Amino acid sequence: MAANQTVNIYGKIAPTYIEQIPVGSRRAIFGLNFPLGENRDRGGFFSKISGVRMIKDAVTQLLLTTRGERVMLPKYGCNLRKFLFQPLDETTFESIKREILYSFYNYIVGAKVKKLAVFPFGDAGPAGGNSLKVVLTLELTKGDLDVFDVEVNIV
Repeated sequence: MAANQTVNIYGKIAPTYIEQIPVGSRRAIFGLNFPLGENRDRGGFFSKISGVRMIKDAVTQLLLTTRGERVMLPKYGCNLRKFLFQPLDETTFESIKREILYSFYNYIVGAKVKKLAVFPFGDAGPAGGNSLKVVLTLELTKGDLDVFDVEVNIV
């Protein structure tokens, strides 16, 4: 049997077509625009995005989701709200860093973390004083290698 042929369920040979992609071209990764329905006039309710904006939206959604909140993905998200009333010392920072990096490398495709910073969110934040600001400096892994920041406030 030839290398470019496969056998289907009934034993007949069906040709397999291999898509040839030029060496210099690359495929873009697309995701859903977050929040849904934001650009109904330019792409419908489920419009798609790619690049830096897609990564920023995915990271924001990941950091603001508590583990167990999504029914079909119970391990998706970060448990960052449990750190709101903890002292922001080296031990807490290492726990926050482990939590974010574990979730990031399991669920975010197309970027890597260059720097991670956690700050108290002002003296009297929106939650009455206990809030955190997480700043991630990310770099795209393919293409232009853009470096950008994602800021998320945990209240």
